[in-house]
Amino acid sequence: MCARILQQCESLQGGRENLAALLEVHPHQLALWLTAKSGPPRSVFEKAMDVILEEHDRRTRLEEERGSVPRRRRTDH
Repeated sequence: MCARILQQCESLQGGRENLAALLEVHPHQLALWLTAKSGPPRSVFEKAMDVILEEHDRRTRLEEERGSVPRRRRTDH
């Protein structure tokens, strides 16, 4: 699960180098976490979760500004 979250963050931040800089870690260490060969420390995981939550909030604000209602996923039932 940590690797998947970090992969999403990598995409949101525009690449591994950008994400490594944001998380204040060496890109090689980040590569190990992205491939699930090891797990990040809790502080790094929390920063990654902040990236995900900020993106969620940004998308929610955009949907509210547009007046659109987000569609529910089948798994949200």
